[in-house]
Amino acid sequence: MNILATIKEKILEYLDVHIKLLKLNFIGQTSKVVSYFLFAFICLFIVFAIVLFLGFGLTEIFMALGLSKLVSFFVTIAAYILILAIVVGCRKGITNFFASGIIAAMSGEEKQKDDKE
Repeated sequence: MNILATIKEKILEYLDVHIKLLKLNFIGQTSKVVSYFLFAFICLFIVFAIVLFLGFGLTEIFMALGLSKLVSFFVTIAAYILILAIVVGCRKGITNFFASGIIAAMSGEEKQKDDKE
């Protein structure tokens, strides 16, 4: 009887340790994904600010070249529409880039790359 109780205790300890390990792995992977999203959000905010002020600067340049304020804004909008068309045309590559980043964050490939270096 004593042997069965010892085996039962060891099995319960093993399961407890295994469950704790699974929880820690889940927490680690979740933190990587959340940090990836936060990094992407911060980058998008910075890019938004840059594009906004570049638009104002481009409008000022067109106004300095002699165009009216209204025409300068429309020319700037046309440039943004051209950039939007290029981005929409390249959407497969852009979505694949972000998807691969999320997959790498979830699967732990970043850690493997760091370990190799």
